Amino acid sequence: MATPAASAHSRNQGVDFLRAICILYIVGYWHLIPYTSALPGYANWFTEGLKYAALATFVFCSGYLLGRHDITLDWRGLWSFYRRRLLRIYPLYLLALILFGAFGIASQTQVVEGALLISMFSPPAMPTLWFVTMIMVFYLIAPLLIRFAQRPGVTVLIGGGLLVALIVQHLWVRHLDLRILLYLPVFVLGILYRRQASLGTLAKRYDWALLGLLLLLLPLSVTGNEWSLRGIFLLMPLILISAPALFVFADRIAGRLHGPTIEFLAYASFGLYLFHRLIFKAAIAVYFPEQGGEQVLYLLLVALPISLLLGYGMQRGYDGLAARWMPDAK
Repeated sequence: MATPAASAHSRNQGVDFLRAICILYIVGYWHLIPYTSALPGYANWFTEGLKYAALATFVFCSGYLLGRHDITLDWRGLWSFYRRRLLRIYPLYLLALILFGAFGIASQTQVVEGALLISMFSPPAMPTLWFVTMIMVFYLIAPLLIRFAQRPGVTVLIGGGLLVALIVQHLWVRHLDLRILLYLPVFVLGILYRRQASLGTLAKRYDWALLGLLLLLLPLSVTGNEWSLRGIFLLMPLILISAPALFVFADRIAGRLHGPTIEFLAYASFGLYLFHRLIFKAAIAVYFPEQGGEQVLYLLLVALPISLLLGYGMQRGYDGLAARWMPDAK
């Protein structure tokens, strides 16, 4: 879901807040409720619209955070960029992927394709971890987008060209997981938002209009879908509006909340996303109430906190090892 938190000296409180609330919604509601017999109508136009908004916000924040850095397109600059991103994300992702295969959440084929980072080009991708694979694919094209982000027209042209190339592949070469088409534009937008100050100024000027437009677009979650090109393009306005609409309010809200708690949740978000399904399955295997409401409470009050603490511990432990053995990979 979210990539590991930035170092303490470069944290963005608004981004941390968005990562915290989005991961809690995805893990604590969207992924948790289907394990129970409660709320059979949990997936409706409103809650599914919020799901798309949360995932779009994660992708937007990934592009935004990458856009902070200047990148050269020579081999040294590219090697440094790819090495850092791979070392920060891939080892924990690979561990989660192997465990997904061992406990039957992903098939052997999905594990192999996930390890090779080709899941989005060979659907169906494994559940949950498809998102991390997609983000890493976006990282491949990020240096080119960042390099030309001072010229927004060129960046949009590059992003549009990539989108057209993916559509051509899907139609005439081999089918894709179409979610890569859905979220690519908002990744590009995140980079541009960071590199083009005028976009932030514009969003702040029309902040309430953006929020109102987001609310109006939530019903697109009913008309759109993730399995057809038509459905993808119907969803795209919701994806593109939701992230900046939430982003523009994030700093104002985060400044009124308990900073250390927000930072803790944001830091733990990547590990929580990777391992929560494993913890949910283990918790259910140990004990599970019969009533739907009690099942929800059990998962919320027991399984979710354990997942959160494990996610934080795994991230902290890995970051400690990385700092010791790969000090230049931060």
